[in-house]
Amino acid sequence: MTTELEKSLAAEFEQAARYAPRPVGDLRGRVEDGYRRRRRRGTALYAAAAVVVLTAGGTYAVNGVAPRDPEIAERPVPAVTPTATSAPDKVFPPIEKVWPDAVHSIPATLPNGRAFRPEAFLDDRTILARTLKDGHADKMDGLWAYDIGSRTAKRLVAVTPPPRTTVTASVISAGGGRLAWWTARKVESRPVVDIWTAPASGGAQRKVATFGTVPHYGGIDMEIVGDKAVWSPWGGSGVYEVPLTGGRPKPVPGAMAHYTLLVWPWAGVPRPDALKRSSIVAFSTLVNLETRRRLGRATAPKGAFCAATWCVLDRSAFRRDDGTERPLPGRIDSNGVELDRFVTLLQSADKGRLRGQVLYDLSTGRAGDLGIRPVKVKPRPGSKLKRESVTMPVAVLDYRQQGLFGYESGDSWVVVNLRRIK
Repeated sequence: MTTELEKSLAAEFEQAARYAPRPVGDLRGRVEDGYRRRRRRGTALYAAAAVVVLTAGGTYAVNGVAPRDPEIAERPVPAVTPTATSAPDKVFPPIEKVWPDAVHSIPATLPNGRAFRPEAFLDDRTILARTLKDGHADKMDGLWAYDIGSRTAKRLVAVTPPPRTTVTASVISAGGGRLAWWTARKVESRPVVDIWTAPASGGAQRKVATFGTVPHYGGIDMEIVGDKAVWSPWGGSGVYEVPLTGGRPKPVPGAMAHYTLLVWPWAGVPRPDALKRSSIVAFSTLVNLETRRRLGRATAPKGAFCAATWCVLDRSAFRRDDGTERPLPGRIDSNGVELDRFVTLLQSADKGRLRGQVLYDLSTGRAGDLGIRPVKVKPRPGSKLKRESVTMPVAVLDYRQQGLFGYESGDSWVVVNLRRIK
C-alpha cells in the first residue's frame, strides 16, 4: 500500500471498527509496542480487534485496531499477495454444526442491559463475564457469572481499580475456586503492578501483591496455578509466583531467569517480542516447570510461533519435534496456538479474494466457519479516502485464554468452550 493510502485508511478505521467483534484477548505479539505508546498517551486499549483491509490491487493485510481507535498497530501480520491463479480454500460447515456441544450463541448484553465480555468458563454452563464502566478498558467495574442455559447473571465482584490505573489485565484468570487479575499504575514515572483476587463464588476484591515491573511496558501475563498467581512481565523475562493469600513475589522453582511463561506449565525462549518476529522462532525452546522436561530447539522456519506440539506460520503448521509440515486451508491469524491445538485462519475464495474466517483444530484437521464476512465501507464526508474500501472484522483467538474463544456476531456473542471439543 502507498503511504498516502495507508494514512487515508487509518482515518477510516474508526468507522470500520464498529463492524468488528470485540475479541476476548489482546494480540500480544502485534500490539504490545502499540499498547505502551497508547498508554503513555492515556488511551485505553482493552483488546485489539483485527481488521482486514482489501485494496484495489488484490492484497490484504491484518492490522490490530483498538475499538474506536483509528491508529494502526505497529506489528501487522504480513500482507498476502494472491495470484490470479490462487485456488480457493476448502469450505467448512458453520462452527455450530461442527461442534454443537461446544458452541453457544448468547445475547451481547446481560439481563440488566449492560454490555459484557466473556472471560472464561467457570463450568460447562457458566461464563465469567467482565463489565466496563463507560466502556473504558481500565475501568472494569464488575465480574459476573452468566448462566448460558437460563441466561441469567449474578454479580460476583464489584471491581474498583486503584487511582491512576494505566493498564488493566486483558485476561481474567479463574481456578481453584478463585478469580485473579492485575492492574498497573505509575509511581514516580515507573510502572507498578497490583495483583487482585476474589472468590469465584463471589465476594470482595483483595490485593495480593504490589511490585515494580519493566519500564515502558507496565504489564504481565498471569494465570492461577493451584493456590498461587504465576506470571511473566511484558518486555522482560523470568517466571514469578505469589500465594493468592498474599506475600512476597519470588521466582518459580526451576524457572530460568531468561525464560518467559507461555502457558502453565510451559516457559521458554525466545519471547515473541524479544527481536524482530521475522528473525526468531517464538518459544523455540520450552521447559515444563512441573516435570522439568525440556523441549529443545523447534524445527520450524523463522517467524513461527510455537506451542508444545505445534508451530504455526502463514499457511502451514509444523510439528515442533521433527518439522513435519501440514498445509493449512487458510492463513494463520491467531495469537499463538490455544490449548496446543486451536488456531484461526483467514480464508480466500477464488483469485485470492478474502472469504471469511474459520476455527481450525490442528489435532484433528476439523474446522468450523465463523460466519464473518467482508463488508464495504463508504468514505465519510470530508475523509481523505475517496474510494469505497472493503474491510472484514476478525475474531481474535488468544492462546492465554486457555479454553474460551468468543466473538460478537450481530447482537450476540458466539462463545466456544474449546475444552468440550474432543
